Amino acid sequence: MKKSSPKTIATIVGLIIVAVVIYFYIEGGSAPASSSLLVSQAGEASVGSAELDLLNEIRSLNIDSSFFNDPAYQSLQDYSVPVPTENVGRPNPFAPIPGVATPGSQPSASPTGH
Repeated sequence: MKKSSPKTIATIVGLIIVAVVIYFYIEGGSAPASSSLLVSQAGEASVGSAELDLLNEIRSLNIDSSFFNDPAYQSLQDYSVPVPTENVGRPNPFAPIPGVATPGSQPSASPTGH
């Protein structure tokens, strides 16, 4: 079995890269007709048309609220437990605590000068 030289491998990789670049250049040359930035032939902007379609679908939903009048639903009980309020910490938890020495801090000078 013959080993491929580094020059041959580099040439093959280079040709593959060139082929991929040419492919994407040719395929990406024309803009798709369904682009949301294009203006339709009627002069109406199609920007956000997917969102408008979704909104129209939501508006057309019919929700059957008779479920809430069902005796089985009415018999449900709420067993939730209220969450007690907790003390809030310091405004800046990373600020030094007053009166507590931190590593690397200088001790204060004594009033006697010692």
